[in-house]
Amino acid sequence: KGEICVKLSDLKENEAAVISALGDVPSGRIRLRDLGFCEGETVACLFVGAFREISVYEVKDTAVALRKGDAERIEVAL
Repeated sequence: KGEICVKLSDLKENEAAVISALGDVPSGRIRLRDLGFCEGETVACLFVGAFREISVYEVKDTAVALRKGDAERIEVAL
């Protein structure tokens, strides 16, 4: 397909991708799915905090802040 798969935490501000897999997320996969982080959904990085420890992502018209540890376990396709 020519898709490049990276971690959600690798996205730069104003970059978008499609969620391809949710790994074992410490805060809980069910919680993330409830927030809209589902396979096939488009997600965009709105803001990257200091030291990349917290970033804000937009999914399903909602802004959600995630810790780096959670975002590292979400695979996205560029």
